[in-house]
Amino acid sequence: MEDENLKDEILKDESWKDENLKMILSIEKLDRYGRVTEYIPEPTEPTLSKGNRMTDCMKTERPTSEYSKGGPSSRGSRISGRLRVTMQDGESFTISERQALRLGLESGAGMTQDVYEEILSDLRSSCMRRCGALLGNRDYTVKRLRTKLGEAGFPPLIIEECIGKLIDAHYLDDRRYAQSYVRSHLNDRSRLRITQDLMGRGIAEYVIEEAFAAAGEETDPEEAQFRQIRYLLKKRGFDPDAPDFKEKQKTMAFLHRKGYEPDLIRRAMECRDDL
Repeated sequence: MEDENLKDEILKDESWKDENLKMILSIEKLDRYGRVTEYIPEPTEPTLSKGNRMTDCMKTERPTSEYSKGGPSSRGSRISGRLRVTMQDGESFTISERQALRLGLESGAGMTQDVYEEILSDLRSSCMRRCGALLGNRDYTVKRLRTKLGEAGFPPLIIEECIGKLIDAHYLDDRRYAQSYVRSHLNDRSRLRITQDLMGRGIAEYVIEEAFAAAGEETDPEEAQFRQIRYLLKKRGFDPDAPDFKEKQKTMAFLHRKGYEPDLIRRAMECRDDL
């Protein structure tokens, strides 16, 4: 009884709370698509994550949850899901159930700075591995890689650190991406369409202009686009003297999706010069 009274006094006083602690607001279990499948409830009494020692009278038996020791998913490889941890200050990140079990993370619990730094270190390593896997398959712009990493659950702080390192090492380069994209599509898309595509990927307009210049695009973009349309018409086997109405409409729609102006399309389709 005396221990219970002492425990109540400590809990009311809350003097055990260290100013350096970061409080966990919630923990949610995610499926493979990042959707919440379960909300991990907080314990009935305050607890602290691994690395924080509490007064003996405050130690309580933690409730068994889906990822807690002894729970159904703690058998062998079944501890393999992902959890989204949201802190009281609004910061959130995604970690594995196995790591949450190892660190003893719980909703409503305090997290010491040492535990927090350990999580950040693991997230940095995991984020860089994810970047390597993504960039190994294709090139990315800064904006699209940032979006991908955010969708994977990495916090903004870690994402920006990793992106900065990749830019410094020239593994991530918007100029290189823009030049490659312009070279690949200069003959089958309009300048307007290419510009819209690249701006949608987060590339600045002046970088796009530099890419067009580097690709040696002619000073008369309308004439260049006219020849591009004629080239595409030739590839489609278009005959200006014998198209039916339906085929003509389909061809015009195809060129319009490429980003060419209607007047320029009509002029190219009506031209009787050899394709």
